[in-house]
Amino acid sequence: MSGTTPQRTSLRQGLRQAPKVNQPFIPDTTPARRSHHQSFTSPQPQHIPPMNHNPAANPNSAHFAVESWEGRNQPQLPMSTREVPTPGNRPALFAHDRSKLAKQPDFYDPYFPLKYLEIPRNDHIYKRAHYGLQSGIPDEVDFALYHLVQISNQRWDKFKFEGFPLLAETLMQKALEITHLCTGVRWEFEYDPRRLTDRVNVLNSLHGTRDLLDKLRKIPVNLPTDSLETEEFNHALRNIKEATLVVRNMVLLRENAFYVSQYASGLLRDFLVILINVPNQPRLNELKNDALDIAEEVTKYMRTDAEDPFWISLVNCIDSPDRSHVMKALWALTHFSTELNVGDGNRAMESLSKPTLQQMYYHTLLDLDKDILSGALDFWYQYTLNPDNIETLMDVINFPIVFVPRMIALLTYEGRPTKRETVLQEEKVAPPPADIPRDQECEITQIALWQAYQSRFADSRVPGGGVLPAAEFIKNVSNTFTNAQAQVINGPGTATKFIIKGIRPLETAYTFDGFPYLYCKWADNSKPAGMCLRAFGSPQDLKAHVFADHMHLEPEGEDAPGKFKLETAETPIHTCQWDNCPRFRASEPSANTAMVAGHVSSHLPEDRPANAAPPSTKRAVLQERIVRKWYYMDTPMNEKSEPIGVAYKAALVLRNIARGLPNRVATKHGGLSWKKTCFVSQRPKIVEVWDRNRALRKELTELIMVMEKDDDI
Repeated sequence: MSGTTPQRTSLRQGLRQAPKVNQPFIPDTTPARRSHHQSFTSPQPQHIPPMNHNPAANPNSAHFAVESWEGRNQPQLPMSTREVPTPGNRPALFAHDRSKLAKQPDFYDPYFPLKYLEIPRNDHIYKRAHYGLQSGIPDEVDFALYHLVQISNQRWDKFKFEGFPLLAETLMQKALEITHLCTGVRWEFEYDPRRLTDRVNVLNSLHGTRDLLDKLRKIPVNLPTDSLETEEFNHALRNIKEATLVVRNMVLLRENAFYVSQYASGLLRDFLVILINVPNQPRLNELKNDALDIAEEVTKYMRTDAEDPFWISLVNCIDSPDRSHVMKALWALTHFSTELNVGDGNRAMESLSKPTLQQMYYHTLLDLDKDILSGALDFWYQYTLNPDNIETLMDVINFPIVFVPRMIALLTYEGRPTKRETVLQEEKVAPPPADIPRDQECEITQIALWQAYQSRFADSRVPGGGVLPAAEFIKNVSNTFTNAQAQVINGPGTATKFIIKGIRPLETAYTFDGFPYLYCKWADNSKPAGMCLRAFGSPQDLKAHVFADHMHLEPEGEDAPGKFKLETAETPIHTCQWDNCPRFRASEPSANTAMVAGHVSSHLPEDRPANAAPPSTKRAVLQERIVRKWYYMDTPMNEKSEPIGVAYKAALVLRNIARGLPNRVATKHGGLSWKKTCFVSQRPKIVEVWDRNRALRKELTELIMVMEKDDDI
C-alpha cells in the first residue's frame, strides 16, 4: 500500500481543478514538462535527487521571468498541418450527400396533405410549444400555452396553422375541457362517420355534431355558483382560457380563419357551440367573448342552415344582456357564407321566429349605440335581399307606419351640417388712395417711428422706459414687415436721412384713438401743393388753426378756449379760401368778420362728442357681394368618397324593400299597392334627404326610381 500512494498522489496533482460555479473555465496553456526522475513503471519507491529550486524558472511562481525559463534555448520548429476537406472548401465532394436529404414539405401548398406530415424536430420555440402541447405533460402544456399566447399576440401575422399540423385541433380539444370542469364529463372525438354511437359525450369532429345542443341539455352542470376555486380548478381553467385565446388571436389572420374553417370545420363548430353555451358565470364570460370573436372571423367561410346548432347558438345571443355578446353575434350572423360562392344566400334567416325579428327591430332604435345599430342594419340588409323574407316581415312589423319611417329617419344619422357658397357677383370697394397721407408729424423716418413707439409704450416707472433700444426696435420692424428695409439716403449736400423703405402707406392717417386726421384745405400759395394740408386730430384743433393762422382772428382769452373775437374789421380783409371756394371770388373781401367766419365754419367738420366711437376703417363699398348658399347634411364617407355608416345601410335596406314588396293590394291600407302604401307619404322626406345629403344621392336616386317604376306615386 505504501508503494502505491506516491503514484496516486502524483496523478491527482496532474489533474486540473473544476472551475467554480458561474466562473468561466480558462485552460492552462503552460507547456507540460515531464520529469525524467519519476518512473511509473515500477511500484517501488525510488530515490529522487533534490532539484535546484529556482523560483524565477517556475511558471507558476510570482517571480517567474522569461529569461530564466529552462526551454528558452530550444529551437522552434514549424508545425505540420494537413488540409481536411469540408463542404466549404470542397463543395463538389459533398454534392451527392445533399441529394440524399429528404425534401422539406411545402406547408403553404393548399393541396398538400398537411395533417399527415411531421415537422422536423428542432429547438425552435414554435416547435417546442407545438409538441409540448401535444405531449399532454402538465409542465410542457403550461410552457406551451404560455409561449403560444405570447407568439399569437406579438407575431400573429407570421404564425399560421398550416405550418403546424394538428395545432388547431389540439388547442380546441384543450379548450373543450371546460365541459369536464363544469359537468365532470370528458368529450371523445370521433373522426369516422361510419361509427355511429348514442353516447352523450362523443362528438362528430369530422362534420360536426348536429344534436350537440340536445347533448348539452342532457349533461347536468355541477359547477358551484360561488367564486371559491381550488388550485387545480384555477390551473385547469387558466389553461382552457389560454388555449381559446391562442385560437382567437390566430384566426384574426385571414389565412388562419380560412384554414381552420375548411380543414377543421366539424370540430370548430362543436368547439364554438360548447363555448357559447357555457354556464352563465362571470369567470366563464371571457371564454364566451373569445368564442364570439372567433365566430366573427370564421363564419364568412362557413355554411349554415336553420337546424345548425352553431346558428341557433348565435341567434340566442341576440337576447343576451351583455352588449358585447349582442354586437359580436350580430356580426357573425350577418356574415355567414359571405366569402363563399353561395347562390341562394343565407337560407337560415327564413326560419327566424317572430320574437327574434322584433328584437332585431328594437336594436335599430338604439341611436346612442352605433355598433349595435350598425350590426342590426347589416342583418336587415341581408334579410331583405330575399323577397320572401320581406313578406314574412310584413306580418311581424307594421311596414308603412313603423319600419319604413324608421329607416328613413336613419338616412341622416351622423349627418354633419355643411355649407357651400356660389358667388354670383363679387364685391367692389373704393380703390385705396395713391398718395401718402400728408402729415408733417408722422413722417416715415426711423427717428419718427422710434419716437412714436417710445411715446406710446414707454413707462416712466420702469428704468429706461421698459422699451426696446432704437437699434433693436428698427430690427424688429424689418422682421415684422417683410417688405420693409432700413435705408440711409444721402440728401443734398451733407444732409443724411434715415428712412424705412417698403412699408405700405396708410390709406388714411389715424390717431391713437382711431379717428382719422383732419386736413386743412386752405389755399396757400407758399406750399408746393397750393394748400396748407396740415393735419389735426380733432375738429376743434382744425377750427382753431383756420381761424388763427389763416383768418388771423384773435382768441377771446384763456377763459374761453376755442372762441375768437368776431368784431367787424376796419377794412374788408376777410375772404374764404377753403378748397377754392368761389363765394368771395367774384366780389371784394368783406369786413364782416362774423359773416365770413360763419361761412368758413360751414366747410369745417362739426365738433365731435366726448363719447363718440371711432368710425369704421373699411373703404366704401361700390358694389355689393351677391352669394347663393346651399346647406347640406352629409353623412360619413371614406377616403374614396364612398358612403359608409348607418345612413348608407339604411338606404340599402329601403332599396331592398322597394324592390321586394309584393305587387298585391294592401287591403288594410285603403286598397293601394304595398309600394304606394309604404312610400307615397314618405316621398317628400326622401327627396329632401336626397337634396341635402350628397353622400347618398346615388343610392337614393336608385330608390326613387324603384319607387316610381310601374306605379305613379
